[in-house]
Amino acid sequence: MLVSYKSGAKKNVILMSSMHSDSAIVVNKHNKEMPEVVSYYNSTKEGVDTMDLMAHTVSSKRQTKRWPMVMFYNILDIGSIAASVVYITKYPTEQFSKTDKRREFQLSISKDLIMPVIERRRKTPRLPKQLTCAMDLLLGHDPLAAELPEPANHLVPLPIPGLLKDLRCARCPGRLDRKTSTF
Repeated sequence: MLVSYKSGAKKNVILMSSMHSDSAIVVNKHNKEMPEVVSYYNSTKEGVDTMDLMAHTVSSKRQTKRWPMVMFYNILDIGSIAASVVYITKYPTEQFSKTDKRREFQLSISKDLIMPVIERRRKTPRLPKQLTCAMDLLLGHDPLAAELPEPANHLVPLPIPGLLKDLRCARCPGRLDRKTSTF
């Protein structure tokens, strides 16, 4: 059904609805006449406004000029809202603070998703020391007592010809200050 409606800006707006079959006019709470289609839409759109408000308060969005990234951030926000609603409905006894339920949920989800990647990446040899220390802190390990990755079997120590003095070992932690003439 198509309904022609004169809005507040005195423009004709054409509304299309498959649910409403007549152009009935109703009076809203401000004593203004409007089509029943508009009144029904206004009474049922609360969920959209609530989701927009929730996505605005706790958001993963970053400033970007690339529209695919804007869409991706929006999908992340809506997905985290939907996941938190499902999780809190399924596990109502889960202890999140009253004020930051969704923020805490979003942080726990992101941590659960990133930890396997950090554990796998931590096994990579020759990472910068700052990165390995940060990974150890996230994983809950003591950065100073971190185990070194096992040396690769295909690497054989070779002497460096013409080297007059020993250099610091690249595989040992710097605090040990071990010197070597092999490479």
